[in-house]
Amino acid sequence: MVEGGKLVVGLHLPQATPDASQLLQSARKDGYDYVTTALPCTERAKVRADVTALTGRWWRTSVVGTVNTNGNTNTHPSQQHETSNNNNASSSSNSNSNPSFFEKVEKQIEWAIHMGIPAVILPPPPTTGGIPDYAGVILSLALEAQASNLQIWIRTRITAQSLENYELLHRLCDGPPNVGMILEIEPMSTMSSAAATVGTQMILIHKAIGMQLKAITFPTKTFLTNKKGYPTLAKSHQVLFTELLKRIGRNLRVLIEGPAVHDKVSASGGETKCMSYLQYIRHLRTRSEITAVLDTEEAVLETPYLDSLQRPLQPLKDHLEFSMYETFEKDPVKYAKYQEAVLMALQAMNPTPNTTTSSTSTDAAPKPKTITIAVAGAGRGPLVMRSIQAFHQFCSQTKTQTQTPSHNLALKVYALEKNPSAVVYLQSMAENNALWKGVVTVVNTDVRKLSKHDHLDGNSIDVIVSELLGSFGDNELSPECLDPLLESECCSSSTVSIPSQYSAFVAPVSSCRLHAEATQQAQVPHEGAQPLGIQRAMETSYVVRTHSASQTHVEQLCWTFDHPAACSSKNKERRATLEFSPDPTFAAQLGCGYGPADPAISSIVSEAQSASTGAITIHGLLGSFTAVLFANGKHGAATESSSSSSSSSPLSPCQISIAPHEFSEGMFSWFPIYFPFREPLRVPAGSNVSVKMWRKTKDTRVWFEWCATVHRDGEIIETTPIHNPSGRSSYVSM
Repeated sequence: MVEGGKLVVGLHLPQATPDASQLLQSARKDGYDYVTTALPCTERAKVRADVTALTGRWWRTSVVGTVNTNGNTNTHPSQQHETSNNNNASSSSNSNSNPSFFEKVEKQIEWAIHMGIPAVILPPPPTTGGIPDYAGVILSLALEAQASNLQIWIRTRITAQSLENYELLHRLCDGPPNVGMILEIEPMSTMSSAAATVGTQMILIHKAIGMQLKAITFPTKTFLTNKKGYPTLAKSHQVLFTELLKRIGRNLRVLIEGPAVHDKVSASGGETKCMSYLQYIRHLRTRSEITAVLDTEEAVLETPYLDSLQRPLQPLKDHLEFSMYETFEKDPVKYAKYQEAVLMALQAMNPTPNTTTSSTSTDAAPKPKTITIAVAGAGRGPLVMRSIQAFHQFCSQTKTQTQTPSHNLALKVYALEKNPSAVVYLQSMAENNALWKGVVTVVNTDVRKLSKHDHLDGNSIDVIVSELLGSFGDNELSPECLDPLLESECCSSSTVSIPSQYSAFVAPVSSCRLHAEATQQAQVPHEGAQPLGIQRAMETSYVVRTHSASQTHVEQLCWTFDHPAACSSKNKERRATLEFSPDPTFAAQLGCGYGPADPAISSIVSEAQSASTGAITIHGLLGSFTAVLFANGKHGAATESSSSSSSSSPLSPCQISIAPHEFSEGMFSWFPIYFPFREPLRVPAGSNVSVKMWRKTKDTRVWFEWCATVHRDGEIIETTPIHNPSGRSSYVSM
């Protein structure tokens, strides 16, 4: 089906589904991207003209199959079979599924695979005890469809019970990545009063996104009629659809299910009589609050990374590639914040220019006072450039405020980089860039081996600037690099570190997609050798741009590192015990766990806190960080003011963050870090989640361990094992 920034919309007309050729021709003229067709049972299939009328290209891209259940999508033959044999013990024990039902569906799926159809729609899970039987059917079909990449979409109503039925079905199938949900957006009038509130619906959508939500369907009866007789959605449905598009609009599929039921549609509805529904849906996609999320340059850059697991960088062990440096440098927020922090540090230091002349000559100019900045892990030099720019900004302000010539201050920058390939670039910049020439000295060394006399010309460092932070703050071993440097002869007690502090946060996350991706990592070769294996795969943390995921609780603080360290820096181990209380909204305002919390969603879901939205399943933990780059400085703008009180007032800290509670909007250098659970953890309504995290070190290795327990009223309901004990599966090398 059509990919890219365009919203993919299909059409289902029950009366036309046996002939996909004619319907597709009409639908594409009206602007639809795909249509549905009823799948034939190959043993007794009627002759279909569309099989020869459509080439393989159209079957592979523009047709979705629907399983024929004789018009009954709510009652499964497996249930009927079980009921008819409920007095026969032997029959009941052997009724794993209705053979005729399974065989019928299997033949239809077989034909879909043969034709290369990308997805098929199956009926919803049964509402009673037939879910295990149905799961057996789905699992068999999913395994059969794996080789062809056929997706299986299970119809699901937007109610708490329907989502629980689907979630049970998916878990019984062991979470196959090719089984997902098509969610029906139905008229509010057909739902109970409690379930029909927009707050409750928003919470359920938040849950559904973590359950492999692939598509949504709008029956035409869901649309209201506006004053001109055209279809429109209720305000509540518009709010829900807007949130869905903002969250997963880049890969969500939409299906309009006819026939047309609005007066004006027949006259201006195109060949399908349903063009007005499509036009309205596409109109909603163009709203500014949606385009501001889906159509920005940042959105385009990050699209290839959505839900794609990457092992965290090991910058002390490995050298980064040129393209990776180049990507990081596109961040419009991070480097501006670093420049602000360096400026604040200079203002706080308040270096006084030398005004004394040499004793041997009354005509000699004052010797400039030199400020020494070391950039630890300079890469291609963006922090070097920002440090120089901050210095010039400071000199300009100083000259304006004190009438002191700025040339009485000098700057010396040491670009410290262990990657010899990156050093070549830095040396070129130092030689050819006008701002760098005579100011920057490139030093090819590990910052932990820096020598004051061999590398710094005997100078002491005034400011250390580094971007050694990882997605969890300390997971790229910033403490192990900065503390030895700050304690060395290269620094003094007055040396400033940027960042001065960073904190790790963690929260539970619900995401069938992330769990399936982690499971599939088991087949990936480990360091070019044997496959990683399931134990290592599920005990490894991954950096990921979360997308088809739902953070279920507000993140909590694990631990903090300060530079300079407040106490002995030798022990860098940490541990945290976190208690996540029941949240009936499942933290819907936090979305996928990447990006700022949405106060509008928080307001919407607050009205539904008393409603029952069921249980939730969590598939691991999401880690994030906040970092204080500099605190207790002076504000550049304030020092320009004539008010002495404003120039001496302390500033708010200059900080960056990927934690949703204070996310730095527009910054994309870091994605969250995902700590998977070996098995999903079901959290019944009203239950607490206890999480334990450890940061451990030994010799030349640092690793994390994690586990979680679900409990209620003092009783343990479910628990995970401790993941990655002794760093057996994953660690960071010093």
